[in-house]
Amino acid sequence: MVSKRKKRLLSLSIALLFIVSLAGGGFAVLAQDMSTLVIALAGSPPTFDPLAASDSRVDTPSINLYNTLLQYLPGVTEWELELAESYEQAEDGLSYTFTLKPGVMFHDGTEVMAEDVKYSVDRLVAVNIGVARSLVMVTGADVIDDYTVQINLSTPFPGFLGALSRLYILNSELVMANSVDDDWGQTWLQNNDAGSGPYVLTSFTPEQEFTIERFDDYFKGWEGNHVDRAIFAVIKEESTRRLSLENGDSHWIQVGSPETLDALSENPAYTINTDPTLNQLYFAMNSRHPILSDARVRKALSLVYDFEGHVELARNGYAAIAKGVLPPGIVCFDGSTPESAMDVEAAQALMAEAGYADGGFELTMAYQGTSPEETAAMQIMQAGAAQLGITIRPMAIEWPAKVQAYSSQETAPDVGTVWMFPSLPDPDQFFGRLGHSDQGGGGGINFSWYSNADNDALLEAGKVELDPEARCEIYKQVQAIWDAETPYVNVVVGMALSASHANVKGYQWSPPHSYTQNVYQIYIDDM
Repeated sequence: MVSKRKKRLLSLSIALLFIVSLAGGGFAVLAQDMSTLVIALAGSPPTFDPLAASDSRVDTPSINLYNTLLQYLPGVTEWELELAESYEQAEDGLSYTFTLKPGVMFHDGTEVMAEDVKYSVDRLVAVNIGVARSLVMVTGADVIDDYTVQINLSTPFPGFLGALSRLYILNSELVMANSVDDDWGQTWLQNNDAGSGPYVLTSFTPEQEFTIERFDDYFKGWEGNHVDRAIFAVIKEESTRRLSLENGDSHWIQVGSPETLDALSENPAYTINTDPTLNQLYFAMNSRHPILSDARVRKALSLVYDFEGHVELARNGYAAIAKGVLPPGIVCFDGSTPESAMDVEAAQALMAEAGYADGGFELTMAYQGTSPEETAAMQIMQAGAAQLGITIRPMAIEWPAKVQAYSSQETAPDVGTVWMFPSLPDPDQFFGRLGHSDQGGGGGINFSWYSNADNDALLEAGKVELDPEARCEIYKQVQAIWDAETPYVNVVVGMALSASHANVKGYQWSPPHSYTQNVYQIYIDDM
């Protein structure tokens, strides 16, 4: 039997050999190893602390190294119990009691117990970063017995169970033993794992690679097709990632450019993945602007945008026109909502009604200058606004500076791009974060500075309503307000692009875990 130390050294050697192969121009032999999956990513995890898994770069290793009480099924927004065997919800929605499956082991051979869940919850509350933003209502946990734990909430939250899909359960004894200065293990977890998931972290070279290897005692077992290890290579340049796939140095690559995907799609040796996401692009309309404060002007701007042109020109067809504020897959999405559409005549009539028949004014538009899609979006808006006599002045700005600019009415751009990347498929992630008045002015991402008392009251009611039908009815009312007020233009729903060799099987996109790769599902077929 190979010792754990020898297995770790073997994994490290393979990883180092892969790094050398990239520098040397090719290592196709490795990519032909059926037991090892090589994935080329655009970015490196800044930490392996699963509390930071609101960042997909951290969620990718976390979903392979850890388990949660419940987890979303592959490819859909429905969940199933994972570490939990059963649960009970209090009638008032202020507590949930979970019974754990017995016999689930952490990587060091200790059993997952209720105390580990309590520690993970207490750590979430104390450290208060990343995943904690989706679980702000959690106040703590109580151990009932070795396999039973109660999680307590300050207010009801109908999205609570879904949010638990990113509360990865830690080996409490291991983390506490490696904590320094009461840091809850944050320093140690930057480079180590304390999970019970299907794979163990065996090597990590920052900005270059990390390797995970099969955990033999994983509670779901190893029947069926699986790989023994996966090497995640960090290759920031897309052209180099593409070359690594074509040379046989990697099995699966992240793709950012539609042009890259189009080129690879011409070769039957590759599988092209175009997965609908829960991520939607909006244009925020500054409702405090002297002219944009008139909802008719905001609506007019939304009606001169060429949405079909955006899909074709900015995304090469790899996107869908938005149908309201919520993308498909989000709780309370209404499929009967019409797509955003262009109607220049209606826009001109609204401008005349508002007293701006000839336009004659200028608006700034903030967009990410390093993003080809957002640059194209700005240009499409320029062309549309020109039909109303409005000049759009480009304002290329990166995300941190954009957030700072929107924190003050004096510096807020007039129009600006904003992408929503929800951490769970819940409507409050969209309506609440984009449109509640307490999310403006540096408190969040209400970049429209929209404030409406009726809207706020509905959002607050929707956030805590536990009856599914009543909750969706509330959000229909919110959608109607936004349709009339147009604080945002609903532009497109994005697609995640990736490519792999045709013999890579089992990969399934997980909408609630955007841009992650669940290695346990993936295998290499002997074609």
